[in-house]
Amino acid sequence: MTAAKTGWGGEFHFTNDSAVLTELVEVKGFTLPNGTVEQLDATHLKSPNRRREKIAGMIDDGDLVVRLNYVPGSPTDLLIMQAFTEGDIRAYEAEIPRASGVNWVVSGTAFISGVDRGEVVADAIMEVAVTFTLSGSSTEGS
Repeated sequence: MTAAKTGWGGEFHFTNDSAVLTELVEVKGFTLPNGTVEQLDATHLKSPNRRREKIAGMIDDGDLVVRLNYVPGSPTDLLIMQAFTEGDIRAYEAEIPRASGVNWVVSGTAFISGVDRGEVVADAIMEVAVTFTLSGSSTEGS
């Protein structure tokens, strides 16, 4: 039997201006940290067999993108726009549902680096895509 599960029941939280983790409402989906490691060239004049030598540098966890139903003026919209305007680094927490019923939690700190409110049309749901740029390391666990 598979342990595969849909994302239904997942949650995304971001700190408000009072330093309280607040659930963003009407979240449709979110990405997770996808780190990359800098590749530093350590080649020197006597590198064996005339081959480049590389070492691992700093890890960059990248960005998270959270897609939501766009509800102008809602508490979630106001929180996002305030954090975007202020540009400060705040805590986030992404909860991923598991078959066990205990969510897997990814948390860390980020700032909002992009808000894409898409377009307003008569025959589609309005959406917003919020880009969170990660700062520092993230942790994972249940």
